[in-house]
Amino acid sequence: MPMAWRGLSRGSRLGLACTSLVASVILVTSYLSPGRLLMRFLLRHRAWLYKEHGKIGGLKTSSSIQLRQRLYLGCVWILWKWIAFERWLRGRRPRSLYAVQDTLPPLPVPKLRDTCHRFLDSVRPLMSSADWESSAQVVLQFASAGGVGEKMQRALVKRARALEGISSWLEEWWEKEHFLRCRLPLPVYGNWYGLDRPDSPSCSQSWRASWLVSGAIRFMRHLNREKLEPLQIMGYVPLCMWQYRRVFFTCRVPREGCDELFTFLPTRSAHIVILIKGQMYKMNVFHDDGIALTVQELQENIKAIIEDCKQLQPHEQEPPVGILTSEERDTWARLRLKLFEVDPENERSMTIIETAMFVLVLEGAYATSLSEQARMTFIGDGRNRWFDKSFQLIVYEDGSAGVNVERSWADAPVASHLFGFMHDHENAAFNFSVPHDDCATNSAERQGGAKKVKTIRLKWKLSSDIAEAIDKASIKYEELVSKTDLHVLNMRYFGKGFIKKCEMSPDAFVQMALQLAYYRLHGCITLSTETAHTRQFFHGRTEVVRTVSSDSVAFVKSMAHLDRSAAETKLHLLRRACVTQVERVKDAMNGNGVDKHLFGLKMMAKELGVSCAELEDEAFTLPVKLWTSQAPAQRGPSGGFGPVAEDGYAVSYLVNEDNIYFHVCYRRGESSAVEELEEESPASSQAFAAAIEKALLEMSVLCTKKAQTAQTNSVSTLDWTNC
Repeated sequence: MPMAWRGLSRGSRLGLACTSLVASVILVTSYLSPGRLLMRFLLRHRAWLYKEHGKIGGLKTSSSIQLRQRLYLGCVWILWKWIAFERWLRGRRPRSLYAVQDTLPPLPVPKLRDTCHRFLDSVRPLMSSADWESSAQVVLQFASAGGVGEKMQRALVKRARALEGISSWLEEWWEKEHFLRCRLPLPVYGNWYGLDRPDSPSCSQSWRASWLVSGAIRFMRHLNREKLEPLQIMGYVPLCMWQYRRVFFTCRVPREGCDELFTFLPTRSAHIVILIKGQMYKMNVFHDDGIALTVQELQENIKAIIEDCKQLQPHEQEPPVGILTSEERDTWARLRLKLFEVDPENERSMTIIETAMFVLVLEGAYATSLSEQARMTFIGDGRNRWFDKSFQLIVYEDGSAGVNVERSWADAPVASHLFGFMHDHENAAFNFSVPHDDCATNSAERQGGAKKVKTIRLKWKLSSDIAEAIDKASIKYEELVSKTDLHVLNMRYFGKGFIKKCEMSPDAFVQMALQLAYYRLHGCITLSTETAHTRQFFHGRTEVVRTVSSDSVAFVKSMAHLDRSAAETKLHLLRRACVTQVERVKDAMNGNGVDKHLFGLKMMAKELGVSCAELEDEAFTLPVKLWTSQAPAQRGPSGGFGPVAEDGYAVSYLVNEDNIYFHVCYRRGESSAVEELEEESPASSQAFAAAIEKALLEMSVLCTKKAQTAQTNSVSTLDWTNC
């Protein structure tokens, strides 16, 4: 034993031993990361999702279940802190963007028989008894032991294990087959839009654009430095943040057969492309020394571009090449290559656009209503757009703004997070009560003076074939616009506050109203879907929820025949339908959806060269006429998207505390055009929005009558709008 140790007192020896032990534990744990292992184990436990907010499927749970849920979430919270501590020990940011990315569980492969039973349950209300029995035999045979389905299932599970920690078994297939192989035009069919908040400032176009661009630059720098914290469900369960890698410098490049998605590496001379009246300008947003332009500098450069565009004579203007991005993808892919063949200048201009941070669109008009603003942002002037970029920030003449987003690179909540961040940047940096140009910068920026950066107007050289293609694309775009009917409804009578007091899920409540509205307008039940996210899994994206159930059909038909059912019976049916809907949403979020699993089995059969005739049965080919999605929570009216099929509806909705926004888009087909000529057709976005509002009001009356019955000592008339 060393002499120094022998010379220490017993207490000193004990203290030194404890200190050494603690130091050793810290050193070992900093490398072994037991916190990550425990977090990974806990996040694979998914039962908490079914007990969210102390309820199961909308029904109150026992106190013991709630206690277990709190204990589970408490353990997750403690592990969050432990992982942050581990990162701090290593000299890294404690809660950075990808801090817990490697702890997320892999996207599961559902059990085959469970998926088949869920599928049959979802199509039962949509088929006759005889057809359903026939399809049930086919599906169950597919899932039987030794059948084709079992073989595909084993191969799919093997694929999932091979990709664990790298991607998900679904991601590459879904991105390529669902998005990049789709040959339809991006406007209406692919891209979606988001609207400005209602309290946005009324100001100059250049002023607002400069602040929003400044916010986007700040968001990008936060991403590069991983300063953004991972998003969480209920403030505890982390979400996958991988999609954030493709927010900026991303472009969908057209190719024949299948497009490609490119994310270019940012450089010190990062730039944006500004579109105004069909003209395109490159503007650097960083100085040569890597320092970002101030808001004042951004504004001065944007104003200079606006002025330059005004001075252009008709013969000096460049052709509106942006309209070609609205073409069918194969057509645009061929035209893009032809542009390169005509002149090298075209390829240089194309490279500038595709490698840009994003596209800023300056529009010379403004909307006077939400519906008009939605239409301008979603469709607008196709000659002043570039639909291939990850997102287009659109700023109107009055300072209002919106975004048009290409959807293959990420799901809607990611772009919504960016847009919300840009708004918060405005709030934190400037007082909107001073909207004039002269006051658009703070004193610190004024002292340094605005420095202009080099801006370049992009040039295009066209052949006669390309010029003719631009004219044809413009005509086709006008036809697409004429068939797209869009309306925004702000239902102000009540919101989620009232619905929660009725002890129902706000999302499920709205879904029942959508089904009732469709039935009343068209006299039939149609297959409808809702989007649920699966980002609590590694590289998870979305899952499809089939919203029509036997319970929802029973409720809808009871409401459609007002004289046949008592109010109490209808309310009971509504509650039961909402419970079923909530369970389906939670199944989908838990990785136990139907459609993505069936899609995976089809892709597996395709890769193995196995025939899967069972998956071509009538039950698998039922048309979807109603696509729905609940928008991410935000302060503004949110946004919407377009239907894929003709004569179909796409409905996006945002449920606030006291109001509900609906973005209803309807695309007229040839059949509806004939009906409009012969007689008035009931199908339109405005008619459907009115039917939704009527359905919601009638459903709220059901809940109010129940409340009145329960409160016999209360006043005779209950003001349900404030319930």
